[in-house]
Amino acid sequence: MVGQMVCHKAVSGEDLVDVALHYRLGVDHLAFANGFPITTLDVAEDTPIFIPCWRILPANPPRNGFVINLAERILYLFKNGKFVRFYPISIGDESAEKGRFQTPTGNYSIIEKIKNPTWYPPSWAKDRRPVGPGPNNPLGERWIGLSLPRTGVHGTNDPLNIGNSVTHGCMRTHPALLRELYDSVEVGFVARIEYETAKLGKGPDGSLYLANFPDVYKKSPSVKAAQRLLQRAHVKPARDNFNELLKLQLGVPLKIKGTGSAFDEWSKASGTDVSE
Repeated sequence: MVGQMVCHKAVSGEDLVDVALHYRLGVDHLAFANGFPITTLDVAEDTPIFIPCWRILPANPPRNGFVINLAERILYLFKNGKFVRFYPISIGDESAEKGRFQTPTGNYSIIEKIKNPTWYPPSWAKDRRPVGPGPNNPLGERWIGLSLPRTGVHGTNDPLNIGNSVTHGCMRTHPALLRELYDSVEVGFVARIEYETAKLGKGPDGSLYLANFPDVYKKSPSVKAAQRLLQRAHVKPARDNFNELLKLQLGVPLKIKGTGSAFDEWSKASGTDVSE
């Protein structure tokens, strides 16, 4: 597990887009963790906002490359066998007809890097004219192309959608973060895309933690996925309300036995103590 929990108090003049970018997350990450509607942007001054920066790393990561968990909307970067940092991403649209824009899972690699790319509209676009570099280019300033045809990680001219399921299969992140990622990866790096609606990890105190995420593609109900992980680990939650917390799909690491989870600390800070 990496990162730390943060309880941020909203200040005058900022919205959830500002807060999310500051903490390298998407608006949806904040919405899930705090129980906000995903359309929420404005919050009242002094509102406590739990920032889910404490994450469970993917299992068996590559030595050089990244792992994307679509359900989590997070990209994890690794170099020289070590975790570097994570990035919030938008993923393929779950509501598109017959799921034809869902981002596929699989093992791929980076095959190209392009600065100031030109966007060539695919067959579904109404206007098929290419869009050159500039503010109207939906690819933003950088393109990291994968061995998965017509799919890559890129910037965006609409940062509001970072962390959402709105794309036609590609993955977007904040322009500033994409420039950082672009400079950190090389052609040939591994690009593994998976769909894990529940993850199990060991915290610095040696305790097991579990986080689950909304089943956006309707492939793996997250509460059942979480329960399967618990069965495989041969552990049983000590708290009576653990399954109720799983149903909230907060994307927050929950301590399986005892109190002291990220959610407990957030709930106390926000005045809604559900640790018992």
